[in-house]
Amino acid sequence: MNHDQPVDRELNRTAVTAAEIAREPSTVPDFDAVRRDFPRARTAAYLDNASCHPLSVHAAAALHRYIDWTTHDVAEPWWPGWAAARDQAKHLFAELINAGPEEVAFARSTVEAESNLLNGMQEHLAGGNVVTDDLHYTAALYNYRVRQRDGLDVRIVKHRNWTLDPADVAAAVDRNTRLISVALVSNVNGLLADVKALSDLAHAHGALLYADIIQAAGAVPIDVRAMGIDLAACSTFKWLMGVKGFGFLYVRADLQGTVVKPTQHHGGVHLNYPPWVEEPDPDAPEIVFAPTPGPACFEVSYPSYEGAICAQESLAYINRLGVANIRSHARTLTDRLQEELPALGYPSITPRRNESPIVAFKVPDPAATQTRLRAAGVNVAMRHGDKMRISPSVFNNQEDVERLLRALPPAGTGHRC
Repeated sequence: MNHDQPVDRELNRTAVTAAEIAREPSTVPDFDAVRRDFPRARTAAYLDNASCHPLSVHAAAALHRYIDWTTHDVAEPWWPGWAAARDQAKHLFAELINAGPEEVAFARSTVEAESNLLNGMQEHLAGGNVVTDDLHYTAALYNYRVRQRDGLDVRIVKHRNWTLDPADVAAAVDRNTRLISVALVSNVNGLLADVKALSDLAHAHGALLYADIIQAAGAVPIDVRAMGIDLAACSTFKWLMGVKGFGFLYVRADLQGTVVKPTQHHGGVHLNYPPWVEEPDPDAPEIVFAPTPGPACFEVSYPSYEGAICAQESLAYINRLGVANIRSHARTLTDRLQEELPALGYPSITPRRNESPIVAFKVPDPAATQTRLRAAGVNVAMRHGDKMRISPSVFNNQEDVERLLRALPPAGTGHRC
């Protein structure tokens, strides 16, 4: 393939089927070839995938096919041609987290999905409390603080040296706890939560466990059954290599419509009277209505087809690579960063042997550091004041890390911009 013209050459590529994915050999991918699938790798040492992951040429080609269709061929009925890709996206995500397709709904964003879950759990939460922690996403914490202002008992556990002490979480949980809410991987420092221990703690007190998996899905293995995750959500624009404005919601089957009720409604009615029908059915009511069953009850109107089509392609790509292989590749880069950056005077706030692709370090002069890195063509994130977050993905290599290290002076020598 000529990777200088990736999108044009990929326009007629057919979608990968689930059966084809299942036949993929379980071998370690050629990550040099993977790098060529991401044009962003040619323009920078892009190490900020926890903020927004670049599209692969395959996902870009899928979007181009859809755009070309909407530009030239759109007509009624428009949905059958893209329904298969839409449905496959949901099935592929369900497989990725070991859920059933009947437990997965489309969502617009992680934050909106968690908020909708809480809205649907008002009866379950009434008279109880929610336990979360300060390594959860700040927009989620804002959501809980607003609800705390309105009367919900919310308990935010503080981290100890950038990790969660299980004893601190256990001390916050009691017989009135209804929900433990946690980021499976923290966007702050990449901490991978011991979610099984948290779910065991929640279930022992009759509570549920919600996991924000936006920084985990596609980057670390997830098994909602084995981990005891009851509810989860994620957007696709990070490690799922998709676009913004589209994501997934997981609700355990037995919780749907019982503990978690839909709060936004979508569906239709049949008007069984003239002039809507010439011959009304005498055995049916005038307005025939049936609630939407299954996870679709949490969806409102059409999902983003651009998001679904991109997710279908990217999920198939991730499945071909294998999440375990993706994590192992990232570990070779994050392990080196954990060794070399502290030696240069940048202390790590990410625990050693942490199994996510996100690492974070303290920097003495964030603004000057960011200026210097950008001048060298290196992209990282500066967060929470003096924290530099680095998040390599499948297309990154040791040359990217070397480029970062060369651009950073020893922290004690000052910064030259």
